[in-house]
Amino acid sequence: MQQIIFLLLTIVPLAILAWRRPAWLSAVLAFAVAMEISILLYPDLGPVGKLIGEISLSKLTCIALILAAFLRLFVQADTRRKLRDACRQPLTLLLLLYVGLGAASLLWSADRGRTLAEIARLAVLFATFLAIIVLAKKNTLLLPFRVVHWTALLLVPLTWYEWRAGTQIWQAEQLARETVLRINDTFVDPNIFARYLVLAIAANFLLSVHAKTRLAGIFYLAALPVLLLQLILTSSRGGVITLAVILLAALILFPEKKAPLWTLAFGAVGSAVIFATRSDIVSRFAALLQNLDETNPVRVYLWRAAIAIFQDHPLLGTGLGTFQTVFLRDYSSLRTLSDGATLSHTSVLTVAAELGVAGLFLLLLLGLTLTWTVFRLYALGHSTYLGMFNDYRNSYYIGLGCVLWVGTVFVSSQAEGRMFEDPVFWLAAAILVILKNMEAGRPYQ
Repeated sequence: MQQIIFLLLTIVPLAILAWRRPAWLSAVLAFAVAMEISILLYPDLGPVGKLIGEISLSKLTCIALILAAFLRLFVQADTRRKLRDACRQPLTLLLLLYVGLGAASLLWSADRGRTLAEIARLAVLFATFLAIIVLAKKNTLLLPFRVVHWTALLLVPLTWYEWRAGTQIWQAEQLARETVLRINDTFVDPNIFARYLVLAIAANFLLSVHAKTRLAGIFYLAALPVLLLQLILTSSRGGVITLAVILLAALILFPEKKAPLWTLAFGAVGSAVIFATRSDIVSRFAALLQNLDETNPVRVYLWRAAIAIFQDHPLLGTGLGTFQTVFLRDYSSLRTLSDGATLSHTSVLTVAAELGVAGLFLLLLLGLTLTWTVFRLYALGHSTYLGMFNDYRNSYYIGLGCVLWVGTVFVSSQAEGRMFEDPVFWLAAAILVILKNMEAGRPYQ
């Protein structure tokens, strides 16, 4: 009964927002991504649940976004115009091609049931991407960044509790084999919590540029070491590597480099402290430099399996979502641990195994399109005399924040696996399309 009540308490506010303030739903989605623990609050839907998976706040928010956009398509000409504009953008077309390739792979799939489920998930996320675009307003584009930043900071007390108590508040049984306590807060996996923290740090870079007062600037500066400390407590090697890549990109691309430089300084000091006081965490990170066959055999055999599948099915792969099925059926001899993972943890190799060269080619085009989009925004935003120095709140900075978010998802997905499955990827891509349309003169009032 309690789960039904929680479900109703979620649906009603989402319905009110969808009716009265639909543009705010993208910010709700940015918060909902952090609430993976919400799956404990909602009831099992039986056969429906088997089709859509466990109910979570992020799934319910995606549905609210899609329904809000769908209803407005019938009554608002402006919404239909935004949809047409979005469908002309190269980024939208590439994402549609990827979804289409996944759908077409049903024809040659090694497991049509898995492929059908993945097609449904991708279709919902693509529809969410379009919904964000058509519901957006100019004054709400920064909201998702603010929400991610604040959500990460609001999780600090929970991080402190887990660290002091020496246990996770949930999923503890799955993480019991770890030799180091890894803080996961409201996330299924500490690596995904680490990803969210890197997203928050990237948001901090953007928001510090938009700080209107000295006090706000001090707040964003003070938040950086807090976020970095949380990241260290996840003991996520992939998270630290992701941060290093994003930090390098920010130092190169951000004209205002104060926040990235302070992050580098705080990180250096924090690393020295960790090295001096926490030999267990140091040993975990040092394992990256050792023989991976011994220190991380699970990832090694998953890599070998993905490469073997790709070599045997190079053009089109074995079908979207089929890695686990094909691995267990045809390549189980590569599995060196009987109780080890069977799902791919590296998104590029997953795409290679499931969709072959065709999928990898679309992934490459997607990266090139994102790069072209952000540099195009830079050119348009700074076409006037001294524009870079006179207005830090133009589309380039928000676009760069989106690219840093996409980069965070992509880099971290090489260690955890979620890329196209992460709503943040689609949220960032949607904001990029909105910015591109705005720079082309399309109004988003």
